[in-house]
Amino acid sequence: MRKNGRVIFILGCLLIICSIVSLFLLQLQSKQAEQTNAEIVHTIETILPDRREGTKDAEQKSEMPALELQSEDFIALLEIPSYGLKLPVCNVWDKGKVVSYPCRFYGTVYNGTLVIGGYDQPGQFEFFDRIQNDSAVTVTDMTGTVFSYAVDKVERSNSADAEILIDDEADLTLFVRDAQSFEYIILRCKEK
Repeated sequence: MRKNGRVIFILGCLLIICSIVSLFLLQLQSKQAEQTNAEIVHTIETILPDRREGTKDAEQKSEMPALELQSEDFIALLEIPSYGLKLPVCNVWDKGKVVSYPCRFYGTVYNGTLVIGGYDQPGQFEFFDRIQNDSAVTVTDMTGTVFSYAVDKVERSNSADAEILIDDEADLTLFVRDAQSFEYIILRCKEK
């Protein structure tokens, strides 16, 4: 009986150590992603032509132009000024990439169907559970055209299926999985 107690104690200690190492690695990955994002944003801002305002056109179906940087294609800069957020948006949805930077899930900014997913971590979308309606959001495409939005609704969902994320009433949708509740926080934005 005493031997079993010792084994359980050792296993418990190993689990605690593994948890601490995992937490440290996640924080390190978050810091690296934040630094990489800052470098990509700086490069994009250096390359972008003069910025000008754009508006959606429901009939326009064209793809967003992409800029290849660090072996990835980026289609936009996403900004939420009240939270100090400025991030590159990757062209292709990939659950592995979304940890590093937000990715386009669906659509285009040109016809008001763009859906962007991100990750709940410092330097990305960790503030989504506190965001306020009417918060300003901008998406700048790779031609320098700026599309301006305001957060219209904040929703929660147990899943992030296309049927839930794609909304004809929203001009831009942003989403993230909340690490605390394991629900998805979905921001529906309207064009300004």
